Amino acid sequence: MQDLKKYENKDYKGAIMDYDRCIEKDPTNADAYYNRGMAKYSLAQDDAAILDYNKSIELKPGVFDVYYNRGFMLFLEEDYNKAITDFNIAISIKSDHGKSYCYRGACNYYLAKDEEAKKDLTMAIGYDQSYAWSYYYRALVKYAAVDDQDVLMILHWLLLKSSNEYLFYYQRGLSKYSLKDYNAAMADFNMTIGLKTTYSSAYTWRGTTFFAQAKDDNAIADFNKALEMNPNDSQAYHFRGLSKSYKKDMTELVQILKKPKRLGMLNRRLNGKN
Repeated sequence: MQDLKKYENKDYKGAIMDYDRCIEKDPTNADAYYNRGMAKYSLAQDDAAILDYNKSIELKPGVFDVYYNRGFMLFLEEDYNKAITDFNIAISIKSDHGKSYCYRGACNYYLAKDEEAKKDLTMAIGYDQSYAWSYYYRALVKYAAVDDQDVLMILHWLLLKSSNEYLFYYQRGLSKYSLKDYNAAMADFNMTIGLKTTYSSAYTWRGTTFFAQAKDDNAIADFNKALEMNPNDSQAYHFRGLSKSYKKDMTELVQILKKPKRLGMLNRRLNGKN
């Protein structure tokens, strides 16, 4: 009981130490492995948490919470096929659990199985209408289907309920960008960055929005920031190159226009004269 109290009081390290002692005394205690895994997850020790979930399932298969939480961990690690396997088992044990459908749907979305994702997310919302992330992933499916107006409706509703979730602003910004509403997209990317300054994709897309508005200096600054955080961001490289190219062309044109003699030469060339 003391270990559970420590966990509930967010003393995760203390809880892990108690679960260690419990497992030393009884290596077959499946619940101790599961609870230790939960504590490790709370400390962002994801791989260690999964190992404890594995051991718990080995000792005591058929427990819903263990499959769901291991599936969620695998989802976070982007191991979507294995996560789906766990969510399938979780749903077979507890068929009305909305979050299991939500994250199985999210896995299907990331695997480009949009129809399966749509079905799962409809089930998720049917069983649990209060869980915001089911609506968010349904918005992603609609975004993939270029249904931006529906995406905006969903995300506007979500932001009324949860105004501090950076991903909601980010996704709404993407849809507004797709609709060429660049000022509104910029406002959403600004909100995203304000809430999560380390989210590189927001800098990439804000930079892309600056590029669309011919604000090359601002765009380059954002692409530089994005690439500091994610050196593999091909979109940032591509648009930074374009921004630099356009900026160079405009700078050279301005220099030509500032000099009358060179302007005269330019006019002769344009008119085909020697």
